[in-house]
Amino acid sequence: MRKFIIIFLSFLFFSSSAMAFKEKDMPENYPMCFDNDIDPKTFCPLQGKLGHKLFLVDFTSKWNEAQIDWIKGRIFGKNIRENTAPYHMVSYLKMDDTEPNSQNFTYSNCRFKTGKKNKKFPGDEVNKDCEGILHVEDTFKVWKSDLKKIENNFFTHKKSEQSQLIEYILNVLKEPKFNFLDDNPERELIIVSDMMQYTNRINLYKFCRTPLDLNQLPNKCKPFDKLLKKKKIKRYFDTRKPENVENLKVSIFFMNHSYQTRCNLEETLETLWNDIFAYLGITNVKWNYESDNTTSCT
Repeated sequence: MRKFIIIFLSFLFFSSSAMAFKEKDMPENYPMCFDNDIDPKTFCPLQGKLGHKLFLVDFTSKWNEAQIDWIKGRIFGKNIRENTAPYHMVSYLKMDDTEPNSQNFTYSNCRFKTGKKNKKFPGDEVNKDCEGILHVEDTFKVWKSDLKKIENNFFTHKKSEQSQLIEYILNVLKEPKFNFLDDNPERELIIVSDMMQYTNRINLYKFCRTPLDLNQLPNKCKPFDKLLKKKKIKRYFDTRKPENVENLKVSIFFMNHSYQTRCNLEETLETLWNDIFAYLGITNVKWNYESDNTTSCT
């Protein structure tokens, strides 16, 4: 009889633990038991999607060491663990001379759970009904190690003849290969760039320069309306507008290079890009300016 009571109480304990985990407003498609519910290669849910955080990193301009250090702390490591929900996809896409349709992710996996209680993300803790803490912690270490390897080899440059920033953004928002369409319940596009588009179609080095300025470096952008007066450019935007961007957030880490532009450029450049995003239907845009260093404009 005593043995039966102990077994019964144990059953109640584990059942209540599982219920406590499930009752914490877990989103739809959340993997309740990771051994059965996620892809072991990508750490992503086998059924459905939860969200996607995509880092588009501009390698068409050279960065100094201080800039690299500033960006590392914002797109890798602790920042990812603390600001990305479990099982949300994290992807890194380099922008260089590669055509947007031919570019592939450097890394694209889901953030694995830590196994620890987390007020911000209740899904981080172990589901004691079907998960063991040691197994979860070991798997988290594998995920963490994989991402660290990407970070260690990420910041390499090669010479680029153009900067197709607008083309990359539109491809990310429209092409299924990037897995960033509106079937993701949450989407955040993080752009790390000096935001200086340079192509035959749109050249901001010319568009953002006062003709009489003797320095010949971009110093002030004209209004977006003036850019749209060119029929080919307006048609380009109109025929390639992304659909269903209501759930999209855009965060920009602005890298203002003093060797390329004038330091007073940034205000009008920000206004220009906000108008570009608004024309595409994107209104949730946040700008982050790099910290001071001796070779930047800030």
